[in-house]
Amino acid sequence: MILREPSAIKRNETKMSIRHRDGTLISRRRRLFGVVAAAAATVLVLAGCSGGGEGSNGSSTDADEVDTSLDYDEAAVQEIVDTAFGVEMPLSELPEEAVEGFARASIELSPEQVQTALDCWKQPECTVGDGDVHIGVFNAVDNLWQTTAAMNVILQALTYPEVGTITYAFVDDLPSAQSAVRSMVSSGVDAIVSYNAFGAAMSPVFTEAQAAGTVVTTYVGETPEADGSVINNQVYAEACEGGTEMGGVLVDALGLSSNEEVAFFFGVPGNPQDTLVQSCLEEELANSDGPEIAFNQDTDWTRPGTSAAASALISSGIPAAAILNTYADPMPQVVNVYDQAGEDVPPILTWTEMNEFFGIWEERLGTDREFDLYYTNALVNQARLALTNAMTLIAGEEVPERTPLPLPLLEAVEGVYQPDLPGDFPGWSALVPEDVMNGMLD
Repeated sequence: MILREPSAIKRNETKMSIRHRDGTLISRRRRLFGVVAAAAATVLVLAGCSGGGEGSNGSSTDADEVDTSLDYDEAAVQEIVDTAFGVEMPLSELPEEAVEGFARASIELSPEQVQTALDCWKQPECTVGDGDVHIGVFNAVDNLWQTTAAMNVILQALTYPEVGTITYAFVDDLPSAQSAVRSMVSSGVDAIVSYNAFGAAMSPVFTEAQAAGTVVTTYVGETPEADGSVINNQVYAEACEGGTEMGGVLVDALGLSSNEEVAFFFGVPGNPQDTLVQSCLEEELANSDGPEIAFNQDTDWTRPGTSAAASALISSGIPAAAILNTYADPMPQVVNVYDQAGEDVPPILTWTEMNEFFGIWEERLGTDREFDLYYTNALVNQARLALTNAMTLIAGEEVPERTPLPLPLLEAVEGVYQPDLPGDFPGWSALVPEDVMNGMLD
């Protein structure tokens, strides 16, 4: 049920860590993964119980009420992991707690659980089971990428019989994020699982939450300044590694040198992820006699912001030999702006997957409008790991303060676009099963 075509994933044998995935086999993924998930379900053993009482984390859940025991089939989990990263990724290269999270992601849910997940999706509060554990989730921006992350939390929570309630909130700025955390804490959540787009500015409210006995875990973006007293556990792609790999692509794959210039489009102003990416990118380019980052502009990771940045770049007269950012969703705007200006679209290096963008790219293959495209996995599968780490902490077990994950770059190849799916489809690396995704897209 989780979707991946094993033969479509391979390592590139050339320099750096550029990965290639042949999307032409996508139509067979759906048939194969019903078998993979079903096989995993036959060997996964879960146990759980529920009860009442005051827990060690200050919530209504005792640590000994959460059973995190799990037996899993390594081969089946390997299939899930390769799907999540878009390349062959040995389990031995991942943190132990990440492997446990991916193992739970391989559990096939019943039709009733799938319907529960769809009914719960985007609801301010919902009941998913009979357990006492109450999970809070907040995300920025109501788009499919962010809401897929929320769905991953729900799906992962359904593998724990101890979880009973999920509270969910969209936030669009720092004050609303802070308010959401305080509201969830006052409602008695046992854990808050979130995408923190606001970096260290959220530290005071996260510290308050922990003082009230709430476990705090985050995914996708690291907050470098925060330790475990602020955020119990952070699951994130290695942003510095991502910046370094981007530099390698610019120099080794695209052949750019020090006499050329590139542009980096920031997301939310000052966000720690992009700050770290650009810092490590600049270091890699300096060490490899690569191009200079000659243009920066904040975009808020939105389409209007990205369109404005692309227009400003063209107006600046800087002949950008490549454009880089860390979120694929708004990048079609770059192509639109360049087309309207009568300019050739330069190579684009981005993070995450975006089906509309893949379609635009693929339509131009073999024409004079063709451009190079590199991207990463969807990243939102990390939400599953953040939920598992939160449950482990609620159970009174230890989890490292950080769960860093590799971030391989993938080179787009013909067939990556899926015309039977909507433009904002975030890719099967999101680890949302087909029946659930279909329900989300209805």
